[in-house]
Amino acid sequence: MRDISPDQTIILAKMRHIEELERLSICTGFVETIGLIIHQIQAERGASCLYLASAGQRFGKERSEIIEKNQSLELQFREALQRHLSHNNQVDAKQLTLISWILLGFDQLKSLRHQVTLHKISFPDCIQSFNRFIGSLISLIFDITDNAVNSQISTYLLALYNLVQGKEFAGQERAVGSYMFGSGHIQQEHQHKLLELIALQERHFELFSQFGGNPLQKAWTASKDTSTHHLHQQYRDKLTHAKDGQAVQAHDGDAWFELCSQRLSDIWHMQCQLINGMHDMLETLVSNAKSDLAKTRQYLEKMRRHPATLDSAFFNLSIPVENAYTFLAHDNQHPYPMESIVSLLQQQSQQIAEIENELSETKKALAERKQIERAKGVLMSTLGISEVEAYKVMRSTAMEQNRKIIDVADNILAKQKSPSPRH
Repeated sequence: MRDISPDQTIILAKMRHIEELERLSICTGFVETIGLIIHQIQAERGASCLYLASAGQRFGKERSEIIEKNQSLELQFREALQRHLSHNNQVDAKQLTLISWILLGFDQLKSLRHQVTLHKISFPDCIQSFNRFIGSLISLIFDITDNAVNSQISTYLLALYNLVQGKEFAGQERAVGSYMFGSGHIQQEHQHKLLELIALQERHFELFSQFGGNPLQKAWTASKDTSTHHLHQQYRDKLTHAKDGQAVQAHDGDAWFELCSQRLSDIWHMQCQLINGMHDMLETLVSNAKSDLAKTRQYLEKMRRHPATLDSAFFNLSIPVENAYTFLAHDNQHPYPMESIVSLLQQQSQQIAEIENELSETKKALAERKQIERAKGVLMSTLGISEVEAYKVMRSTAMEQNRKIIDVADNILAKQKSPSPRH
């Protein structure tokens, strides 16, 4: 049996890179399906809430049609999940556990729908039940983003996660506002919830804009300067600026619902645009990787025909190969000038180093988000405050101390781990 050689392993490395990208393509197809399911479950939540609010007099037919469509989508989800799992044997225990929760939610959707049909569930509990299921789906998108192995796709996924999460809070805003208009008067409890949802949207849409790239940034900015946006803001003001117990016109609920639905539809179109961009990027990356593999094969074949190029450059101390095999990004050293395996390896190492460097920036953003979420949880638990209030405490502390919010979050978590002083 022939000994394995450097040229064989460099070819294998490039083949593995192509396999990673192809697995990622299947994975992003799964994420696309998750996004579609979330969009449709949000539509079902809206129809179900209006059905309950009208005591079954409205949205019965629309709700039935949405449910029928969602049952078909559930099969689509399970098929996409099967492809994802069969092509990716590195799905870890955390992601599989998240998937288990989601499958349990799907299994019990029939019972929830039956309760809605028979008016055996309250309006707030209906909203919360759908919120819980959608939240589990969004958590899966975040976990997949956290495990992505390509910096460009990871950035797309991070933008997508924040857009989907912001859209979910916009959907909850629609439901809470519809309930307030439907009740005919303002309740401070629901008003505070609405303000919280608005603040949460702003945070996630800001991050979406940050990671989504210039075209989507421009589209997002343009969406804020439309008549629909301004009219939606006027109805928002009616709900958020009113006094506790103040009467509101119930018929305004129809206009509110339509404006919110149009807004959700506009966000959905951006989501589709983002996913299409991600698919296009993956196609380009796979095509480039296959082209690179073909050129490498030709390069190695050329060297085999000229054995003199197979020199002993590894032990030529004037060549900084350490920069290559320690994978230092942005290496300014000139590559080995001769056509040789060393030159090829230097180029390959530099490509990997740059990919890892770019990916680390996205991973840093994800890690910071997780730390901030954990710190918020600590404040919510210890101070008995809401998520938005916890974030405000962290943000104001950061501003007062002229520090980054991640530093404040790290400090909160460090204090939690430290043992309390004995008195």
